[in-house]
Amino acid sequence: MHKILTSIGIALLAFTSVGATSSTSLAGEWPKDKPITLVHAFAAGSDYLARLIAAALEKGIGQTVIVENKPGAGGAIGTGYVARQKPDGYTLVTAYPGPAANFTNTMPGLNYKPLTDFEHVIQFSVGDMVLVARKDFPANNLSELIAYAKEHPSQVSAGNNGIGSYGHMIEAAIMDMVGIDIKLVSYKGSPPIVTDMLSASLDLSVDYLGDAYIKHIEAGSLKPIAVISAKRAKILPNTPTLKEAGLDLVAVPWGGIMAPKGTPPAVVKKINEVLTEYLKSDDAIQKFAVAGQVAAPTTPEEFHKIVVDEEALWRNIIAKYDIRSK
Repeated sequence: MHKILTSIGIALLAFTSVGATSSTSLAGEWPKDKPITLVHAFAAGSDYLARLIAAALEKGIGQTVIVENKPGAGGAIGTGYVARQKPDGYTLVTAYPGPAANFTNTMPGLNYKPLTDFEHVIQFSVGDMVLVARKDFPANNLSELIAYAKEHPSQVSAGNNGIGSYGHMIEAAIMDMVGIDIKLVSYKGSPPIVTDMLSASLDLSVDYLGDAYIKHIEAGSLKPIAVISAKRAKILPNTPTLKEAGLDLVAVPWGGIMAPKGTPPAVVKKINEVLTEYLKSDDAIQKFAVAGQVAAPTTPEEFHKIVVDEEALWRNIIAKYDIRSK
């Protein structure tokens, strides 16, 4: 009996060892097993940076990287989808302030937990938000805008990219900080906001400083009041920041990459290393600038802190104004 038990024990030990070796081998095969999917939780046409990132990752790891657009609910559908995928390094998602952080507070009943359901792989970009006015708006700087809004309560209108959007929350924060009441108008994108400002049916906007605004600012058909970054935007060197204009508010929209919680640290590290190298290249810097973005790589730990701080920054404003994303 002793010999039989000993034989069984040896067999089990051998089987366990083989299984462990096999498992280790499989884990070590990443990324050879299959293509990687980078989910972009927004519609096609908004995925310029995602496709640059996918191409760089593909080149750096020697495996196909597919960009899959999975839009809906302001990015919550695609982001939630990735949260539920196997944490094996083969499914990633682009991360932005709303679905990666602020939906924690603006979207009750969210089917994932933005701050805890992901590994934060890397931040890849930062951009500028701009407070811009129609050409003939009777204020040319922040102090004049505040004075005019106080003299004309509820008569000044400001557009944004939807309830719970970055622009919406910045507008609410400005109102809260300086004690003004302006009419906030939600749109489904920047182009219609610009169209209404050009026709003088909308006074102001807080939005991403991108192509939709830059060409009109350069032409003089829209006028920038301030940028909401810590430093002046390179493309608008003569436009002050809100802090320079006397308002202590800095809000910098960012983009990054996340993976399902539990993705192996070695995989996270490898993706971070490959993309950091690319993001520091002249090619990345130039191509990101085309979209009004700055290539800004971080470590996974740094990106995690950025996401956590983002949620904390807006939590009270979201609660005070009962901001709910749709």
